[in-house]
Amino acid sequence: ARNAKLVGSNLSAKVELWANESLQTVLNQLADELRFVLITSQVVVHPFAEQGEATEMEGLRVQVSAAEGEKCARCWHVLPDVNTHADHPGLCGRCIVNVTGRGEVRKYA
Repeated sequence: ARNAKLVGSNLSAKVELWANESLQTVLNQLADELRFVLITSQVVVHPFAEQGEATEMEGLRVQVSAAEGEKCARCWHVLPDVNTHADHPGLCGRCIVNVTGRGEVRKYA
């Protein structure tokens, strides 16, 4: 995707994974934290299908495209919820939680 100039950096990417049932179970356990593991802005896990590009791992296909949304001024992730809170222009929802003092809780990454 980078060579094709679809994305300029990891954080401007959306990764879609089509995984067999056992891989999907593992990937879904990571939930929203999978994007931090892959160092990308957005990740979507789908049931396995003949979509995306084949990988060296059987039962896993992948597609990388440009992430949807705007770039957060704090974390640089490209997300659809950037600029949706009037009191915190330029920030995504996750960063608002972090700067208002409550802080996010991560389990894996």
